[in-house]
Amino acid sequence: MIFFHDIQTSFLYNFFVSEKAGKVAGSETLAISAKAKELQKQGISVINLSVGEPDFDTPEYIKDAAIRAIRDGKTKYTDASGIIELREVISEKLKRENNLGYSPSQIIVSSGAKHSITNCLFALCNEVDEVLIPSPCWVSYPEIVKLASGIPKIIKTERNGGFKLSGDMLSSAVSKKTKGLILNSPSNPTGCVYREDELKSLAEIIEKNGLWVMSDEVYEKFGNYSAFSH
Repeated sequence: MIFFHDIQTSFLYNFFVSEKAGKVAGSETLAISAKAKELQKQGISVINLSVGEPDFDTPEYIKDAAIRAIRDGKTKYTDASGIIELREVISEKLKRENNLGYSPSQIIVSSGAKHSITNCLFALCNEVDEVLIPSPCWVSYPEIVKLASGIPKIIKTERNGGFKLSGDMLSSAVSKKTKGLILNSPSNPTGCVYREDELKSLAEIIEKNGLWVMSDEVYEKFGNYSAFSH
């Protein structure tokens, strides 16, 4: 026999999100952006330093290509990893600009950088896995790790060290539970850029411990860093 109380309890339980989702905090960046827009609607002059929105419109040739693709009927399902022509171009770019030899079959195209990071962490993380994140960092890194069932382990960097992760800091943070490291250079929000010798120092520890590295290269085109490396 099922009593009303049992039905009501079950009904209410179904309205709760999963424990994983409940651990994830909202984006502070988007919260600040929403507040800025709210103040602007009230006629208040606001300098919005929240969301990293480009200060230029989408280039005309990109708009034209997108419109042309829709008119040509290129709106069907593609390969799950992305259209081969695009993956071939990305492969060529990586070889030409980054000296990296990845074939199109090793490249996956997603619907944006955040989606790529999420896919990556979901593919790698188990519940006991730690992901090392140098801080200050992009606010979404720890939350995506949580959503992927991993444990974000924050490594605090210092101003007098250029907000960079050193080999000693990385070595001290590694444990038996460490699955990988998120590295972002140039960094959001500090703007720090790692030199080649600094990256080699980190690479030695990473290789020694068999860690994954998720390198977020979203800002690689910012400036000409002749003394630095990717």
